[in-house]
Amino acid sequence: MAGAASRRTPLAVAALATLFAAWLYGWRVIDPTSTAWLLHGDPAQHYLGSVFFLGEPWHWPPGLITRFGEQPTSVVFTDAIPLVVLLAKLLQVPPGTQYFGLWMVLCHALSAWWGVQLLRRMGLTHPLALAGGGLVLATAPALLFRAYGHEALMGHFLVIAALERMLAPWRSWPWLALAAVAVLVHPYLALMVCVLAAASGLAAWKEGAIGSARLFVLGGGWGLLLAGEAWLAGYFAGSGEISAAGHRWFTANLLTWFDPMSWKAFMAWKASLAGDTVVLEPVREWSRWLPGLKQAQVGQYEGFAYFGAGALLAAAVAVGAAASGRAAPPTATRTRWTAAIVAALFFALWSLSARPTLGGVVLADIPLGSLGERIVGVFRASGRFIWPATYLAMAWALATAGRLRWGVGLLVLVLVVQQADLFYKYKEFRIRFRSGPADIEQPTADPVWQQALVRCPRLEMVSGPQPKGKWVAAALAAGRAEASFYPAPTARYSPEAAAARQETVKKLIGENGWRRDVVYMLVSPLPDGVPVEKVATALPAGMRHVRADGYDLAVPDACLGR
Repeated sequence: MAGAASRRTPLAVAALATLFAAWLYGWRVIDPTSTAWLLHGDPAQHYLGSVFFLGEPWHWPPGLITRFGEQPTSVVFTDAIPLVVLLAKLLQVPPGTQYFGLWMVLCHALSAWWGVQLLRRMGLTHPLALAGGGLVLATAPALLFRAYGHEALMGHFLVIAALERMLAPWRSWPWLALAAVAVLVHPYLALMVCVLAAASGLAAWKEGAIGSARLFVLGGGWGLLLAGEAWLAGYFAGSGEISAAGHRWFTANLLTWFDPMSWKAFMAWKASLAGDTVVLEPVREWSRWLPGLKQAQVGQYEGFAYFGAGALLAAAVAVGAAASGRAAPPTATRTRWTAAIVAALFFALWSLSARPTLGGVVLADIPLGSLGERIVGVFRASGRFIWPATYLAMAWALATAGRLRWGVGLLVLVLVVQQADLFYKYKEFRIRFRSGPADIEQPTADPVWQQALVRCPRLEMVSGPQPKGKWVAAALAAGRAEASFYPAPTARYSPEAAAARQETVKKLIGENGWRRDVVYMLVSPLPDGVPVEKVATALPAGMRHVRADGYDLAVPDACLGR
């Protein structure tokens, strides 16, 4: 009976988290045939990656995409969630079917399931306390924040599961399975899981659970297997830069756990620094009660990890209990706890970058040299690495508070306070995912797209280096017609390819180089401020300007069957 109850609790909490996510995002997001909500910003890139991948034949390596962008890219660099999209292709899911909503719901459910397991590993046993704590972890603001358009990065359950494994007796195969899944979700999550696995292996060696030779062989073997898996998924596709600027920009703030970031107010403050007249109004985005704090730079949204008022209450009680000696002793060994804390601190320090900040104050700006900058630029959004420390600290606070004499009632209160604190954010999300953000694009309807792209299966965007016009619906039309789209925004940027593309665009504007087997899309701004209308009216013979669904197309007569 105890074993059955042990299995029922995490399943019940995961079911509650599933219902919560379904309530928050709505059926429109979950429905695999509902795609309009993805046609904007980052989600569009992710969805289009899946459309082009599912519409192409298999390549080698299997994760390759050949018709989306200047050069071959992959399901990794389009954030199409390789784990899901590769399975979808094996099952012959038709292009255009979306799985991102289901993935979002699954991430909440698995975060709840593993959250219960982690709290158990920390000594919490009462089912009601486990439910309260598990649901707090499954609705953590750091997880919810990624619903704005980083679906793959909602896989926080991988971090929670890795922390649970760190505190558990050493077993090798669960770590290998966890790392293999993380590699097929997102590179940042894969790095976190692999480092936590390495720290766990060292702790097991320290405790005598594994010998030096076996640990070395396992580490080397795992490394080769995971590298091979990464290659198959497309981690090494294309020839773009693997390093990019932004390490000192996309960081975590030392006050991130206490900061319910007021993004709108912060952006208004930045505008006021530029000389614009801005009226700053108090905004409660992530907390009903606590104000947003100052930040040093806009990119610190990447390190957003606000605990929530309920989790902060649990942390205050836990710290007080530990300081007074009333906290129950840890259930995992000192070695395992030390390994978990050291690994989490390592990532926490990395999240601060070489420019640590406290509120609006930059504490230091540490030079790394050109080589160092290139190395850290591979994972430039360093703020994301605050997640292991965030979930370890939250889980410790919840477990410590819950193990007090009146802890069950306390964790129920913590859950209620947490959800009340996030009330306005929940309200915003329910509106956002039902009506869509303001910049959402409508799918194309004009038959000219299918007519032209079937005959000429290549759609090229003619624009300056930073197009401000629409492109998402046009790229979707190309994907549905099994045509290629060029260029396309992917995670691996090639300055050389971009520069070559701009030279080609300038030649086209100069009425030189138009191909008769390509459909062109003219998007503002064009280089040197040339108006789109000027190019559209000066097309060479045999090409015509077509206006379709608000897009300006330059279409060869041959592509229209004329």
